[in-house]
Amino acid sequence: MTETGRCPYCGSPSRAATGPDAAGAPAAERALEPLYREVRRIREIAEARAAEDDARRIAELTRQVAELRATVARLRGPGAVALAAPAGEAPGRRAG
Repeated sequence: MTETGRCPYCGSPSRAATGPDAAGAPAAERALEPLYREVRRIREIAEARAAEDDARRIAELTRQVAELRATVARLRGPGAVALAAPAGEAPGRRAG
């Protein structure tokens, strides 16, 4: 559960959380506390959804990479020949 009495943007304690509610905190500050809780709740929901979206995107990209690898392997086929240097030429050297 999240901590109450903190600003959802900077995390600093609000005056309503640090002082006595009935005695010292103005009504306007006490009225903001439910709003802060709601903003925090919305932010937590958005962060959870972003994490789910990221996981879904990673899974989709992983599937696409696997498909591309299978396509490349199929295109290369069993008879793929590695490039070889022409006869009489040492590997890594060019005639000329």
